[in-house]
Amino acid sequence: MRTALALAGFVLVMGSLVGCNSDDSSGGDTGSSGSSGSMPTTASKEDFCANFRSLAEDLGRLDPKADPSSAVRTLKDAVAEMRSTGTPEDIPDDARHGLEVTLDALGGLPDDASAEDISGLADTLSDAEQKDADAFDSYLEDECGSLG
Repeated sequence: MRTALALAGFVLVMGSLVGCNSDDSSGGDTGSSGSSGSMPTTASKEDFCANFRSLAEDLGRLDPKADPSSAVRTLKDAVAEMRSTGTPEDIPDDARHGLEVTLDALGGLPDDASAEDISGLADTLSDAEQKDADAFDSYLEDECGSLG
């Protein structure tokens, strides 16, 4: 996956989006679980994409030698904004679920998360969640283009 979880990895390398590129495709639970399930589905494409561009810009301004807690604060602030904005109505179910699990993983980071905690977020997802996160990555790339 290359987007929201990858943006967390972006903090560590400051300059490019880092992906996990899971090739696992063992089924896809597209049901909504976790606290993101109540996100609105009325976001404009512009507002939806603006959240991700803003996150990339905010992370890009962080000092790569700074304590990772500043990245965690930035990520959690972005998660709250993304949940508030929601998604466009036409987002496919698997892509929406991929965003939901991504936001839940980012939002669940402890405030004192280490760089390893941030970079290991993708490992906390099940195979089905990773498949949906990949679907979200594709959707985000198609709808929003380059975020850098």
